[in-house]
Amino acid sequence: MPKHTPTTTDTPTTPVLIDSAEAATNNPDEVRRLLTLPADQRPDWLNTFLGDMTIPPIPATSTNPLADVIMANTAHGEKNATLHFPLHRVLAAAEHAASAPKHRLSYGETQAQAVPRLLWGKDGGTYLMSNGIDPTGTPDETGTHRHVVYADGWGPGTDARSILGGDDFSERLDLTTPTTTAPPPCSACSAPPTPTAPPASP
Repeated sequence: MPKHTPTTTDTPTTPVLIDSAEAATNNPDEVRRLLTLPADQRPDWLNTFLGDMTIPPIPATSTNPLADVIMANTAHGEKNATLHFPLHRVLAAAEHAASAPKHRLSYGETQAQAVPRLLWGKDGGTYLMSNGIDPTGTPDETGTHRHVVYADGWGPGTDARSILGGDDFSERLDLTTPTTTAPPPCSACSAPPTPTAPPASP
């Protein structure tokens, strides 16, 4: 009787542990498996990422199943996806902008017009960023500048074109409301002179 030679298909495979959308980009086979599970058996991060999106059939050749899900839920330029930003980091970025002595200028602005704001941008991933000028530029313990906040699942190195289109952009989100000052008084609007009594008759 011929001796059986084990093959790679005889060896059971251990599922790769994926705990975030960033990690999912490197493990398309496991992501496809997770997408076939009922919602109550999927990891929390995946259910949060999917939100109200429907899951289409994912081809075995897909290298980015999550992007395929997003594209299937995108029609006529309307994006059926929600971005989630860590609130504590957004607040830190907003406080950074509000307390900064100077602010980066947007296109066509003068320094007098610059106000504290968050900038929503897309190039490598998508993020919110303080426009405050940080004199130190010191990154935090993760290596990220403390005033830059990436959306969950769309950090550095990810391609957000599938949900935000192909062009890079920067949108301004002002953190202050312009105050309205009263206009200076005008001479034409002043009260009329007080009439004087006519002279007494002789």
